[in-house]
Amino acid sequence: MKIGNVLKNILLIGLILILIGIMYARFIKKDAIITVLGKAFLIVSTGSMEPTISSKEFIIISQEKTYCVGDIVTYEDSEGFLITHRIVQIEEPFFTARGDANNIADSKTNLSNIQGKVIFHSKILGFFVLYLLKPMIILYIMLIVITELRFLWKEEEKTDEIQE
Repeated sequence: MKIGNVLKNILLIGLILILIGIMYARFIKKDAIITVLGKAFLIVSTGSMEPTISSKEFIIISQEKTYCVGDIVTYEDSEGFLITHRIVQIEEPFFTARGDANNIADSKTNLSNIQGKVIFHSKILGFFVLYLLKPMIILYIMLIVITELRFLWKEEEKTDEIQE
């Protein structure tokens, strides 16, 4: 068996596992945050962080041990909503945040409510993630991946039979 086929199989199996994990977290557990490899992937829903981060922008957050004034973080407010704003003040064990486009700061919130610090954001990826996370698209991608896997396995069996 060729190394290329092994790498394709590993990649396809990895994609299937990631898609199953996303579907499980999204539709069965109803998690707001989907974590893969220690990072969470979100879409910003408002323009409160403009011009730094726009509405419908894809962000990656990472849980940190400490946070500083100026960090852009995603936290859960008292009503359970996820908010991505910049920390403007820290008074242990609380912090205050504000959106870059907002004139008024948010209410004081416990530092333990921070889900993570924004380490990456992209407008282009936001469009693709919003499109790809639609349930029918996920099922379609899984169907393509499974079909491709079956094709690769059949080709591998033919190659093994020829070599014997």
